[in-house]
Amino acid sequence: MNRFSIRDIAHAGLVAALYAVLSLAFAPISFGVYQIRVAEALTVLPFFLPAAIPGLYVGCLLANVFGNVGWIDIVVGPLITLVAAVLTHRAGMLSRRAALLPAVLPVVLMWLGAVYLLSGLVLTLLTVLGAALGVAAVVPLLVYRTPKGKAADDLREQIGTRFIVSLILAMVAVLLLRVTPDTYFIVCGALLMVAAVAGAGVFSWSLVSEIGPGVLLAPLPPVVLNALGVSAYLAPIIGVNYWFCVQMVGVGELIACYVIGLPLLGLLRRRSVFPPNLS
Repeated sequence: MNRFSIRDIAHAGLVAALYAVLSLAFAPISFGVYQIRVAEALTVLPFFLPAAIPGLYVGCLLANVFGNVGWIDIVVGPLITLVAAVLTHRAGMLSRRAALLPAVLPVVLMWLGAVYLLSGLVLTLLTVLGAALGVAAVVPLLVYRTPKGKAADDLREQIGTRFIVSLILAMVAVLLLRVTPDTYFIVCGALLMVAAVAGAGVFSWSLVSEIGPGVLLAPLPPVVLNALGVSAYLAPIIGVNYWFCVQMVGVGELIACYVIGLPLLGLLRRRSVFPPNLS
């Protein structure tokens, strides 16, 4: 009981209320295959705030009761949110070295999602190849070359700068090669593209900051678990292909958790909303 104070209860209740209200306020885009549940931006909070874990579970439960998807969404959906929240909190406990390489994954996912939505499968496969070659070039610098002090900072800034520049150049190429006529895909693809470049900037900054690159992993569990888990029951209910549902739910989660959620996390952290003992 000492570990869960009145303040924690207040935080949990506030998160639950905000999640439910945001889900219902944006109901047209909170449920279904083509969804960007704005409330999912709050799923990054357990990274610094453990009390948000039960709050997210209760908030998702309340929201899904009014979602008209069915009992399975009321039972399974909140459980997925709960597991994702626990994993997000665990991400906040990773050491800088353990979080270093996994932190690149969200940026790559956002970039691949943007390329897929805007330019289709062929260019996405070429992008996967390019990303693999890029990671292969960076890993030796990060793993085998471990300078100290200013030399380490210079190396990290150099890697981060190259990462950002390469994404910006690739963004121009993808926009020039854009083939999709679908407005929804264009909007979502553009948002993911901007988020990927911003994510690369966050990655670069985190290499020399006190927080570390693990912050980029905070929104990843809800993205992956909702895309794979929610789609498992949502696809047959709505009558669409499972993998198509995974793509659409995953895109919505990437936008909610990274485009909205990650800046929110940074803003709250900068304003010292989180207690010092949680950082």
